[in-house]
Amino acid sequence: MFGFVIRLFCILLIFPSISSQAAINIAVASNFKVSAEEIAEKFTEKFDIDVNISSASTGTLYQQILHGAPFDLFLSADQTHVQLLQQANKVGDNQRFVYAQGRLGFWMPLAEKAPSIDTLISYAGRLAIANPKFAPYGVAAQEALTYLGKWGKQQYIQGSNISQTYQFVESKNVAAGMVAYATLIQKNKKHFLLIPAEWHQPIIQSGVVLNTEQTEQANLFRDFLLSESIQQLIHSQGYN
Repeated sequence: MFGFVIRLFCILLIFPSISSQAAINIAVASNFKVSAEEIAEKFTEKFDIDVNISSASTGTLYQQILHGAPFDLFLSADQTHVQLLQQANKVGDNQRFVYAQGRLGFWMPLAEKAPSIDTLISYAGRLAIANPKFAPYGVAAQEALTYLGKWGKQQYIQGSNISQTYQFVESKNVAAGMVAYATLIQKNKKHFLLIPAEWHQPIIQSGVVLNTEQTEQANLFRDFLLSESIQQLIHSQGYN
């Protein structure tokens, strides 16, 4: 009997349970990291598939994928970088999808009350923004400031991504910043102005399943992400 148990144990080591599946690796734009981690936890509970989240600016993740980073799914903060991956034959026949639409907020945590449009127009101090070269939220900030005729008229402290931009302001190193509205909502912050959507191009956040061996599991996560209940969760966290 003991010998049988040993043989069975060895078999289980060689042939893992059929129900167990390899983890999927997801590249997530920094603004969506908190939401992605919560959704991944729910996904793992439901399907028993682990999810590894890697977060950075959209431009940085795009470059990593181009150079062979082992991601199975890319959740971008824009549509452009997904289209570029399609052109680079990194996604096979997989189609891009839209999972959220972001908004910008002008945040002044030390202000006595929520800033108005006039406050933003008159603000001349250092302003934290995400680097437009790498981050779609930085592009939107530049477009909004251009709309107001303010672009290039003050000093910008540029974060490598929108999460770092938020940290610049939260740490009080910069008095104000253009940050992700969703982050302000998720962290229950006050004293911010929601930037009117017409001041910049829509921040359409799209994703795509990459051409890897984990396509089936990645497609399952995509479907879960786009399900009605998860989309309602995303909307409640500050996304359109």
